[in-house]
Order: sequence, then C-alpha cells, then structure tokens
Amino acid sequence: MNIFRLSGDVCHLVAIIILFLKIWRSKSCAGISGKSQVLFALVFTTRYLDLFTSFISVYNTIMKVVYLVLAYATVSLIYYRFRNSYDSESDSFRVEFLLVPVAGLSFLENYAFTPLEILWTFSIYLESVAILPQLFMITKTGEAESITTHYLFFLGLYRTLYLANWVWRYHVEGFFDQIAVVSGVVQTIFYCDFFYLYFTRVLRGSGKMSLPMPV
Repeated sequence: MNIFRLSGDVCHLVAIIILFLKIWRSKSCAGISGKSQVLFALVFTTRYLDLFTSFISVYNTIMKVVYLVLAYATVSLIYYRFRNSYDSESDSFRVEFLLVPVAGLSFLENYAFTPLEILWTFSIYLESVAILPQLFMITKTGEAESITTHYLFFLGLYRTLYLANWVWRYHVEGFFDQIAVVSGVVQTIFYCDFFYLYFTRVLRGSGKMSLPMPV
C-alpha cells in the first residue's frame, strides 16, 4: 500500500458515495446512466469473487464489500425506487458493443486460463469502458448537473492516481501488471476532455456543465 493507491481508493469511494447521495437526497436519478452503474456493479462482482477464496487484509475485505453494497444499492435506486425519474431514452448506449469484445478479449489475453482469472481480467477490461454510457448520455443531452460532474471527476482522479500507483510500484517493487496498466491508461484517456471541461466550466461556478450536442 502506498499513498497513491490509498488516495485512489479514497477518491473511488468518494465518487460512489457522491452519486448514491445525489440520487437518495434528490429522490431522482435524472442525468445518471443506469447502464454505466450496472456495468460497474458487474465489474465489482466479477473482480471480488476472491472474497470467498482468499483473505488479504481487513482493509481490503471491507473496501470490497462496501463497493459491492453501494454499487447494487445505486442500481436499485435507479431501476426500482426512483425509476420514474430515470431517463431511459437518453441512456441509449448499446452495452453489448462493450460486453462482447471485453468478454472475448478476457479469454484471449489473461494471465491464467482459469474461471476466476478470466473473470478478474474481464472486470479490468470492462472497468476501462464502463463509464462510456454515462459520457454518451451527457453528450446526448448536452449538459450535466455539477453533482454528476463531481462524481465523474473523482472517478477519473481515482484512475489517474492508480496510474501513479503503478509507476511507483514499478520503480520501488519492480512490479508491472500489463493488463491493469493498459486498461487504466485507456480509461484515463476517456476522462481527458471531461477534465478540461470540469476545470474550465464547473469550477468557475456554473451549476451545470454544457457539452456539445452530437451531430
């Protein structure tokens, strides 16, 4: 554990809590992609199956359980408790275009051809693209509430800090996880334009962040 990974974990948790509290307090999931949240729940499910097979630390176990609980609680709020506020028409990204290639790649590129390892690899690949339905939804509607952009900012910051964590581990421990690093770089790239808009528009005091409408 180093400061970059710890900070990344904190940012990840903050992002998930921000989103959950936004939906719970406003009693609305307007502007939130339910498809992205289902994909993230699938990421955590396939990645944390080792909860039943191995123990790393109390911290590790608690964080995994918290992520799983919050992920499924958020999905429940979107599709059940506050489903009347869910904009399914704008949340129209074709997730099969993500799931099929990711599943195929996880079978082709992994560290061991075992069920748990393939599912872990699947979770890494899927996490790198799980945010795309949310970004697509924002682009389609043309704007996003500041609370939603705060969620996305902390999620992107988490990935950026994890890149720093991998650089640190490579120089200090000689450890290099090619699958995680490449997937993390791809995911961080998706946030680059968003980071620019976040700093230039949201942090200047605008209640919403306007984005170019798709052609």
